[in-house]
This record gives sequence, C-alpha cells and structure tokens, in this order.
Amino acid sequence: MSNTTVVIIVAVIVVVLGVIAFLIIRRQRYKRALKSRGWWFDSSPALETVLDHQAPPFGLGFERKVDEGVAGKTRAGIPFRVFEYTCSGGGPKFDQRLASLQLPLALPDLFVSSSGVRSGVRLPAVDIDARLQVRAADPGYARAALTSATLNAIATFGQAGYPVDLSIDGQQLVAVGAPKQPDELEAYLEALAPVVQTIDPERLSSYAATPRPPGFAFYDRPDWVYVGRDDSLITAYGLTQVGFGHSTEKLIRATNDGLPLDAFVHRWKTQRTETYTDSDGNTRTRTVTEQHSETVCVVNMPFAFPLISVGGGWGGERVRFESEEFNDRFKIKTSSPKFTYDVIHPRTM
Repeated sequence: MSNTTVVIIVAVIVVVLGVIAFLIIRRQRYKRALKSRGWWFDSSPALETVLDHQAPPFGLGFERKVDEGVAGKTRAGIPFRVFEYTCSGGGPKFDQRLASLQLPLALPDLFVSSSGVRSGVRLPAVDIDARLQVRAADPGYARAALTSATLNAIATFGQAGYPVDLSIDGQQLVAVGAPKQPDELEAYLEALAPVVQTIDPERLSSYAATPRPPGFAFYDRPDWVYVGRDDSLITAYGLTQVGFGHSTEKLIRATNDGLPLDAFVHRWKTQRTETYTDSDGNTRTRTVTEQHSETVCVVNMPFAFPLISVGGGWGGERVRFESEEFNDRFKIKTSSPKFTYDVIHPRTM
C-alpha cells in the first residue's frame, strides 16, 4: 500500500469521525436546550403516546409512525406535545411536524386553515371569516368556538409567519408545521398559546364531547376495529389455498350497522421452475418464487343463501344469461342456477 493511499484512508477516517462527533455534539446541545426550558425529549416515542388524536392526519392509513417527541408547558402553563408524524398506506400520505396543545375541554372536530383543506377531512365548509377555510359538522358549534378573540389570535399567529393549519381534535389543538429548533419552537408555541387561551369552556360546555378512548382508530369510522392479522379467515371464507406461506394483514373488523364486516389483505406465494441458458451456453433450471395478494371484503349476512361467484374461481357450475356481453365480461358460477337468475337480473347486470 502506497503512502498516498494510507494518507487518503486516514483522511477519510478523520472526516468520518469528525462528522460523527459534530452530530453527537449537536444532538447533545439540542437536548440541553430543551431541558433548560423544562421540556422533556423522547427520540423514539411509541405510537401509543399520540393515539388520543384521531382526526386527520390521525386516523388515516395503516402505516403510522411518530418520532422526535418533545413535551412540556408553555409560559402560561398549557401542556403541549410536539412530534414528527407520518402516515401512509390506505389513505393520503402525511409527513410533518405537529404541535398539540391541551384544551380546557374535549370538543368535536373543527378544522381551520388559511389555504387548502387538510387531506382526509370530509366535513362541510362553514362560512365564518373570509381569510379562513373552516370545516365542522355543526355550523353553530364552529361559530361558538371561533369567537372574534379566537379569530384575532389565529390571525396574529399567521401574521407572525406561521402556517395556519389548525384543528380541534378531542381535547387538543393541533397545528401543522411546528419548527424543530428550540428557540424557534418556543416562539411558535408562545404564538399559538393565545388561541387556546381564547377557548372558553363555559361558552362551549353545551358542545363538550365525550373523550374518545385512545386507540388505532379510523377517522369517521367509529365501529372499525384494527385487528391486523387472523389467518383462520383464509379457511373460514374459503379463499384459495394454492401455494404456500398464506397469511392475512391489515384486517379491519366492523359491526357495519348489523352486517358484520371483515376487510383484509390475503397474501401467499407460489413457485415455478423455469429453464434458462447461462453465459456458457449451458441449459439450466431455477426455481422462481412469485408473490400474490388479494384484497378481501366479507359482509356476514343474517341468513344463508346459495353460492354465487362473480368473476371468482370458486365452486359451482357456470351459468349464462341472455346478455352475451355480460357473459363475456363476467364468469358466474353457482350452486343454485334458479336462485342466481333471481339475483342477477338486468338491473343487477
């Protein structure tokens, strides 16, 4: 090894160690700055610590993560939490830093923004202030909550250069776009605190909501329960058992207004042998593993009726209808042709 190579390797090691040292020192300074304010820091908080939030961006998607948690109180004594929150899979993607300040009482969902509607929100618009977009299920509640004092506090917050994307989520005021650096975060929280201070619990007592129990809930779907996995459903619902490695995931179970529902993803694998020619011109074989999945939704009926399969490969005999176009597009198999003709009539087609 030449002297030049040794010098390069040593230089690279020194640079790497320097970067690592810099990052460690910066991290320690960050923690000290938070601690000096009486705040608490958790580099890897558990998802359970924020599951009392259930309005968008919460309650959306199957993949949910929380990171870089900071907690404490504002100068006025309002408890807060700040954290990075991400969600994806089965809903709009979200990845931003949030601030959550405790309100004096739990209230229905309310969304306020200066531009655009937060993804996942399906509440109607309420006309209150031309500068803001307001969404709530009850216009009377929205107007009672957004008094002139509250609107002025929100305007002052926005005029300080902070994005106005706020929501009431149970007993929390949630704001999107919180900064990370301690000095900036402190200024941000102190600008946001007056919004909480204008929320009058006596004025809003008639709108008080029952706090929702923390959990992996789904927004606007109070009867949905996230189970995750139950492989017994593969046999119970007669799904294909071809191949191997069968499993279920993302299982949601719901009462569904008296028609119990299971919705989940079924995954399995199959293998096949294929022939190929290697670089030397020799013929060889190899085993290829293929991944398969299907999304399944089962509604349990209050009574039993004969099998009808539309487009599926399940048992029974195939039946045809007068519409050849329909026959070409859909394969119908059944254990009772007469019943099938009664069910799949022209309007059903």
